[in-house]
Amino acid sequence: MPCFLAYWIKQQCRDGVHTVSTLLLLLWFATPLFAQNADSVQQRQLNEVIIATEQPVRIAADAAVVQQLTPKQLEALPTLQLSDALKYMSGLVIKDYGGTGGMKTVSVRGLGSQHTGVIYDGIPLTDCQTGQIDLGKLSLENVRSIALEIGMSSSIFVPARFFSYSNMLKINTLSRIPNKPFGVKVGFLAGSYGLYSPQIYLENLIKSRKRDDRFLVWNISASYLTSRGDYPYILHYGGITDSISHERRQNSDVTVWNAEANICFTIDRKQQLNIKWYYYDSERGLPSATTFYSLNSSQRLWNRNTFGQLSYRNFFNTHWAYQLNAKFNYDHTHYLDPEFLNSARRLENDYKQTEGYLSNTVMYSLPFVSKKGRDQWLQIALSHDLFHNFLKSNALDYDDPSRITSLAALSLLYKGQIVKVHGNLLFTAVRDWAQGTQADNFFHLSPTVGVAVAATRDLSFRAFYKNIFRMPTFNDLYYREVGNLNLNPEKTQQWDVGAVYNRDNLAHGRVALSASLDGYFNIVKDKIVAFPARNLFSWTMLNYGKVFIGGAEVNANVQYQFAKGYFLRFNGNCTYQKAVDRTNPTGKTYNHQIPYTPVWSGSTGLSVELPWITLSYSLLLAGERYALGQNIPINRVAGYADHSITIGHQYKIMAGQVHKAVKEGDGTRPLTTKTTTHILGFKCELLNLANKNYEIIRNYPMQGFGFRLKVFYEY
Repeated sequence: MPCFLAYWIKQQCRDGVHTVSTLLLLLWFATPLFAQNADSVQQRQLNEVIIATEQPVRIAADAAVVQQLTPKQLEALPTLQLSDALKYMSGLVIKDYGGTGGMKTVSVRGLGSQHTGVIYDGIPLTDCQTGQIDLGKLSLENVRSIALEIGMSSSIFVPARFFSYSNMLKINTLSRIPNKPFGVKVGFLAGSYGLYSPQIYLENLIKSRKRDDRFLVWNISASYLTSRGDYPYILHYGGITDSISHERRQNSDVTVWNAEANICFTIDRKQQLNIKWYYYDSERGLPSATTFYSLNSSQRLWNRNTFGQLSYRNFFNTHWAYQLNAKFNYDHTHYLDPEFLNSARRLENDYKQTEGYLSNTVMYSLPFVSKKGRDQWLQIALSHDLFHNFLKSNALDYDDPSRITSLAALSLLYKGQIVKVHGNLLFTAVRDWAQGTQADNFFHLSPTVGVAVAATRDLSFRAFYKNIFRMPTFNDLYYREVGNLNLNPEKTQQWDVGAVYNRDNLAHGRVALSASLDGYFNIVKDKIVAFPARNLFSWTMLNYGKVFIGGAEVNANVQYQFAKGYFLRFNGNCTYQKAVDRTNPTGKTYNHQIPYTPVWSGSTGLSVELPWITLSYSLLLAGERYALGQNIPINRVAGYADHSITIGHQYKIMAGQVHKAVKEGDGTRPLTTKTTTHILGFKCELLNLANKNYEIIRNYPMQGFGFRLKVFYEY
């Protein structure tokens, strides 16, 4: 039946443009109808507020595998960039090329970085050129929460694009309502090897005088970061017993300007409008691989990115809800190699990409009561996304490639007291244009289904299946040196079975435990693998054909409160993963682990929170990997252990303004005091205590021992 449906849709939608137009118009014409006959009962789902209490971290017992990092956990970890925080999640491999300015990408459960969507305040970040988001570009300064959702979205009231990813990394900066009209936060960060970063954040809450449910919050943040990145390392010229030399990393400097502005307007209890503007500007050196006698590098990279996005939600009544998302993105990358071996003795490339994005989502909710008197509900959502990507570059074989993509998703979510069922069906239509070539239209139908069952009050079981793909990027298809027009989309199938245990009242309520165990199996066909060749900007494309990925993950969070204001927190995870090439039984890489994927990896964190200080210890572990497809000794990359300590605290200073008593007629107005809270804080991080220049990517040594010190003031 699914095959017949896919064939029928393909026959009906041979013209990709007509498909896009028809689906978009249907959604737009359907939307006004849902506003009629409003119900008097109102849904209040607009403001996702983080409550600042000492609640233990709980693992969500849903069909989707969700890992979260709370603000409390981020404070205890040695983190500067988003990539630093993600290293403490299970199932992830962060490809880190060293230094503050080095590129950092993420692989989840053996799938390439293009399979993980990065969602920034509800709308995806994109790069049509490479398909990879450099996580080193994203600061954690104003982040309220981080969540990794594997396989499916935990909610269906989302854009269709959410369902097109194998995994999603959700970054939220807006989930907080200020408790005072005006707030300011200024900070300064300093660290090893010339790291400096001043930051400022301003916010304002404006309440309506006529309506309690109407208010506006705006905030502005800006930061500057610079680092020389010239950390020392030991260069080995052969085996362990061979010669070594002490060197310093060359051409690893970085300078970054970053600014962001948000307007969050709660129109009433049913409607909310969010507007964001983002700007990023950087210049950095691209350090070369540390091969023998070739340590210097002169390549430079400039990147400027700006985007504006809008999100509007309206819960018309208890049944109908509507969501609109729109975005415009512009990204300019300039690459220079002044020593390139060509006739001009120079290589200079420009990449300018733009994206226009529009999404509409309609959801119908049906709450009802079962025979046993328990509340249950059913939700059905229809979403449609339309986006257009355009790339202009002097480094492509084909001039000005562009792509228009239409995504339509039908989703269902049933939530009872015992069983939760989540499913969606995604239809994708893609059309490419490039001068001198005519790309074929691409159509695909992608199903996903998941279920969670509560066996007891504390124990739940879950399982899901997902079929999805990723399109080849513009670099994959059109890049002058490695482009291949005959590339097929990379298709994946994902299975997961797991269990979640949550218990908050152990040891007379002093101990809270949350743990999960998941086993998974993925099949990837026509896998496209990219990794740097000469430097961080020139890539080599390899196609493994078929990859089998099987593994297991264990996650645990424990909180022990041994007195009021005294906490001991532990979080840890361990991942076992076999990701092997199954393309050709006679090939040299058959049944070999794919590059840069360790079989064993894990992390742990232990923190002690006292009223006057917080002390944390963290450990990252990864087993050996292989730099190339053949698992032979010459390709082996050694495992590593990274130990760090974090010390920090926030001091609250209460300031009061006393008003004297004033006589008023026959009486006297009593003394009044207006109290304000000022916060002074610091965070000191001692990094890589063992001072090991381990390598995550071969010939790209990581920084040894270092420190970061941050001080801040908040009002």
